[in-house]
Amino acid sequence: MQKNPEVRIQMLAHIAQWQGSGQTQKAYCIEHRIPYHVFHYWFKVYRDQTSVNQQPASTFVKLKVAASSTYAELILPDGKRLLFHQPVASEYLKVLIG
Repeated sequence: MQKNPEVRIQMLAHIAQWQGSGQTQKAYCIEHRIPYHVFHYWFKVYRDQTSVNQQPASTFVKLKVAASSTYAELILPDGKRLLFHQPVASEYLKVLIG
């Protein structure tokens, strides 16, 4: 199925439109007259392509020690911060992160 580059471009464009539509895959397919099994195939191609292009998730979390009333600050990947006002054991941090 991937031999024709025009079809590939068109179907990957449909995937992007569907993601922004708020519709289910099935509803989008019905509206755009795309056989569901064809859409599902191209969604798998898209998903596999994007997972290959993404960097692997880091297993390290940045721990910042600041010279202030805060003993340590832990900044999580989602932007949330934990402030510690006294020494904290590394095992405790592992439990919080894990």
